Amino acid sequence: MPLGAIVQRIGLNIGSLNTLHRSVGDLERQLLQTDACKEMLLSPKSASEEQSKNLKVNIDPSYPSPADYYVCPSCIGSPEKIKLASTAYRVRCRCGNELNESVKYKKSSDGKDGVFVKEDMKFMITDDLQVSPVSTLTSFELLKTLGISDASVLEVRNERLDNFIQNFSVSHTRARRLLKHLLFSKTPLTDTFLHEQETEQGLHLDVENTRYLDRDTDENSKKINIKLLLSKSKKKVLYAEAGEEFPDLLFSFLTFPLGAVVKLLGGYGMGCVDNLYKSVKDLSFKDCMKSEECKEKLLSPKIASYFGSKNQLLKIEEQVPLQLELFNCSSCYNCYVTFSGIRPCSHGSKVMQLRTINPKHSHIVHDLGGAFVAGPAMFTVTDELIVKPLSPISGISLINKFSFPISDLEEVVVSVGELEALSLLRTSLISNTVFSDVFCSEKPQQSRKRSSEGSVPPDKRAKTETECV
Repeated sequence: MPLGAIVQRIGLNIGSLNTLHRSVGDLERQLLQTDACKEMLLSPKSASEEQSKNLKVNIDPSYPSPADYYVCPSCIGSPEKIKLASTAYRVRCRCGNELNESVKYKKSSDGKDGVFVKEDMKFMITDDLQVSPVSTLTSFELLKTLGISDASVLEVRNERLDNFIQNFSVSHTRARRLLKHLLFSKTPLTDTFLHEQETEQGLHLDVENTRYLDRDTDENSKKINIKLLLSKSKKKVLYAEAGEEFPDLLFSFLTFPLGAVVKLLGGYGMGCVDNLYKSVKDLSFKDCMKSEECKEKLLSPKIASYFGSKNQLLKIEEQVPLQLELFNCSSCYNCYVTFSGIRPCSHGSKVMQLRTINPKHSHIVHDLGGAFVAGPAMFTVTDELIVKPLSPISGISLINKFSFPISDLEEVVVSVGELEALSLLRTSLISNTVFSDVFCSEKPQQSRKRSSEGSVPPDKRAKTETECV
C-alpha cells in the first residue's frame, strides 16, 4: 500500500506525511498539471492491486475498489479497435469527452494457492511479525526466546479466519487498528487480538543518523537546488523556497509503496515492518513463495503505472502498463477489464483492446513519468512540510510566527540529490521538523563517500557540531 493511501484511507499520523498530504488537498488546481493529479496524490494506487483483490481480508472494505478503470462511454461502440482507458477519473478522451464510465477489473483465479504463498502451507507468526513455516523446532526456539519453560502457562485460542473476515467487514475501526499496530507497535498481534487498545502513534525508527544514509549513489544524478531560510542562533530552518521540482519530489513520497520504503532504508529501523520484510526473504529461500514474481512484488514493489514522477530522485521503478482487454457482455449486463487473453465469462462477449493513458498530461500520452506540479512556479515549504505557493506575505508570516530577529536569519542554497532525498523521506516518517533535522543536524553533513577522514583535505571534511548545511 502506498504511503499516501495509508494516510488517506486509514487516517494514521505518520511524521510530516500528514501535513504533506493536506498540502496536496489545499493546492489550487492551476498549480497541478491536470485535474487528476490531486486525486492521484491523495489516494495513490498500488501496482499489486490485481493480487490485493484476491486477498481473503481487505484492510479497507469500505473504500471503493481502487482497481477500476475509466473509459469513454461514447467510444465503447465506436469502430476503433483500440479504446482508451485511465486509472484516474475524468481524463479527456481523443474524442474530447471524459473517460468517466467505470469498469471493473475481473478477478483472476489461481486455484487453491494463496495470493503470494504456495497452497497447503502453514506458518507461525510471532508477535513482532516474524513469519516462518510451522515446525516443532521453531516452536521450541520461540518459547526459549520468550523465557517460557513451563508449557502449562500457555493458552490456545482459535481465531477462525471466516469470523475474522466478518469482523473486518463490519468493523472498519478494527481494520484500521491492525494496520496501525503493524506500523507503530512492537507487539501488533497482542494489541490487535487481545488488548484492542490504541498505540502511541509514531514510527520507531533508528534515528542515529537521519541526515545521510550510507548508500552508493550516482554522483551525476539529477540535483534540485533549494534555498533555506534559517535561524543562525537556533539552528532551525524556517522554510525553504524552491521551484516546482522540489514540491513534486516531496509529493512523490506519497506514491511510494511501504515495501519500497523499507527496502530504501535498508531493512533497518522500521520495527515489525522490517521483520515482515525479512520474513519474505527467508520464505523465498525455503521455497514457500508461489513464484519469483510474487516475491519481487513484495520485496521490490513498484510505483503504480503513471503514478511516478520524473523528479522523485530515488529511482523506485514504475510499473509498466498492463496489456488489457475490455469485455462488453450483454448477458452479464456489464463491462469487465482483464489481462489480454483471459476471458472473464463464457458468453462470447465482444472484445476490445484497451490502452491506458497518463493522467498527468492534458493531451494523450502513453509514456510513463511526467510531473504532478505545474511550472514554472515558486513555492515555500515549511519545516513540517506544508507546501504553499510563494508570496511575500507567506514569508513574512512565517518569520513573525517564530519571532526571530531579521539579523538572525540566513539564506543558504542547498543541492538536493539522491542521498538528500532519501534522508528527507526517512525523516518525514518520524519528525515534524524535517529540514532542521536533515540540514541542521549535529551529524556529519557530507557522508557521501566511504573514505577515511585522514584521506580528505581539511577544507573538504564534513562539518560537525551544530553547523547548518
